[in-house]
Formats: sequence, C-alpha cells, structure tokens
Amino acid sequence: MLKMLLKTFKFDIMKTYMEKERVKQMQPLVLAMIGDSVQTLFVREHIAKTFGFKVNKMNKMVSSVVSAGSQFLTFKKIEEELSEDEADIARRARNTHIHTKAKNFSFNEYIHATALEALFGYLHLTGQIERLNYFLEKSLEELKTDV
Repeated sequence: MLKMLLKTFKFDIMKTYMEKERVKQMQPLVLAMIGDSVQTLFVREHIAKTFGFKVNKMNKMVSSVVSAGSQFLTFKKIEEELSEDEADIARRARNTHIHTKAKNFSFNEYIHATALEALFGYLHLTGQIERLNYFLEKSLEELKTDV
C-alpha cells in the first residue's frame, strides 16, 4: 500500500498551493502539523542567516519561538488582524479535540498555539505567502537570543 502511495505522490515545487475550499476541508490538526513545520523552518533559517550559532544554541533559540507559550503570545497579538477565513481556521483548530497536552503550558495556551500553527498551515497550502511571512515575522518578536 505504501509503495503504491509513493508511486502516485508527485511533488510539484512550482505548484505547492491548493484551492482554499479544499484546504478548509482538511482537519485542523493536519493544518497545524504543516504549520508547525513551516514556522520551525522559517525560524531556523532566520536564526542561521542572522546569528549563525552552533546547533545547540540555535535549537534553544528556535524553541523560544516555536513553543506553545510563545505561539500563544503571537496568536493574541495577531488575532484582531485575521480575515474571516483565517479566523474560521483558527476557531476550528482551537475547538478541535486534542489528545495531547504540552507539559509546561496551560490548556488555553496549547489550543491557541494549535490555532496559530493551523493558520500557518492554511496560509502555506493556499499560497498566501505575503500574509504568511507577515505573521511569521510577528512570531519572531518572541525570539530570545540570551538562551
């Protein structure tokens, strides 16, 4: 089964976006998983280009941005700026039944972090790159360089 799926999977780098309506039908936690990857890559690349620290220091800096607490703060900053579609994606992600819990953060922080990640996933998959970069740059405000 997996071999068959791999044979049919085609990654077209020039066309990585999807129709908005199709993305809206995806499960919010799938969007969040993609959004987490997008944010992590963005922050890692930014830190590598800007600071060029060793891996251990970079990982600590990345964690200062890509953590439930920091994502919660970022979400609260941008919440009023969301379009109707973006707010709907975030609401669905917050209301999704989550089976895990961040060990060092409250449930409220965790569901808002999930909402932010789902928003990043939605914007990435729909090709709304300028909007995605705007919000990703906002998340860098939580970057701690003294870790």
